[in-house]
Amino acid sequence: MAKRVLRASMMTGVVLGGLVLAGCSDGSDSERKTADSKSRQACAHFLGAENVRKAVDSVGGGEEAALTRLAPGDLAAALSREAEEWSEDDLLHNEYSACRIQLRSGDGGAFVIEATAGWSMLTFDFMMSKPKYGKNWQRLNDQVFVWPEDGQSRMRLLVECGVPGAPSGQQEGLPLEMMVADPGLAVEQRQTLLSTFARTLVEELGCTGDPVVPAQLLR
Repeated sequence: MAKRVLRASMMTGVVLGGLVLAGCSDGSDSERKTADSKSRQACAHFLGAENVRKAVDSVGGGEEAALTRLAPGDLAAALSREAEEWSEDDLLHNEYSACRIQLRSGDGGAFVIEATAGWSMLTFDFMMSKPKYGKNWQRLNDQVFVWPEDGQSRMRLLVECGVPGAPSGQQEGLPLEMMVADPGLAVEQRQTLLSTFARTLVEELGCTGDPVVPAQLLR
C-alpha cells in the first residue's frame, strides 16, 4: 500500500493554533492564565501529571508554558471523524498536537516537549513487507508497534485501532500513530510519556479489538 500524504498546512495550523491559544494571544493576562491552565490540564490528562513534572524537572525546570489547541474530548472527536470518513483511496490525514510544553531555562536555553497523534501513513501489512520499515518498527504484540528512533529525541508508536462506526477495513487500513518528541529525556521517561499518551487516547477512542499498549515499550 502506498504512503499516505499528510496535509502539512493543517498540521502547521494545529501548532500555530496552540501558540495563539496559550501563549501569544492579545487578550488579558487573566485570559492567558486561563488558557495556560487548561493546556496544562490537557497535558496532564494525556501524559500523566507526575510524568510531566518529572520530565520538566529533568531538563532543569525554568519558565514553562503549556500550549494546546484541542481539549482531550475534541482530539478524540477529530480523529473519530476522520476514521468514519475513511476510504481505501483516502490519502489525506492530519497530525494533531495533543500537548506542547515550552520551557526556557535560566541560561536562555529553550526546550519543547510535544505529543502528537494522527492516522498513520503506513499500514501494518505494508510496513512488514518492506524491510526498511520492518527493521525500524519493533512489534510489541499483534496490534502495537514501536519505533524507538535510536539517536533521535523522539519515539513513535503504531496501534491498530478500529473506531466504532467507521467503514469496514478501517482498523487494518488506518493505524493510529502517536509520537513524543523532547529535548533529550532519558529513554525511560520518553517511553513512559508515550505509553501513557497512547493508552489514554486508545481508551477515549474506544478502539475495537481492545488493543493493549504495554507500559514498557522497549525491550
